[in-house]
Amino acid sequence: MQYLHYLLNLGEHDVVQVDLKEHAYVRLLNDENYHTYRDGKDYRYYGGLAEMSPANIKPPYKGAWHLCIDLGGKEGELWASVHIIKEVVPDAKRSRKGK
Repeated sequence: MQYLHYLLNLGEHDVVQVDLKEHAYVRLLNDENYHTYRDGKDYRYYGGLAEMSPANIKPPYKGAWHLCIDLGGKEGELWASVHIIKEVVPDAKRSRKGK
């Protein structure tokens, strides 16, 4: 299977933005599930078929993640641009300042 692969170190508030040329499967996998995906075995993932671009996906927890993008076996041109968007989380101490 042809797929694009990105190894990402993501925080729990990060958002992965994927720009696509056409519909594609966008999957976020931990290390164990990436190896079973790569080997063609059963695996678990976050994400799914992206029918609109950009597709945004947020990791369920902080850590190393494999982002895999594929066409699900159909013909077409596999192209993607990946960006990490750092979500701004207000600092509770700063938000109380001045009160």
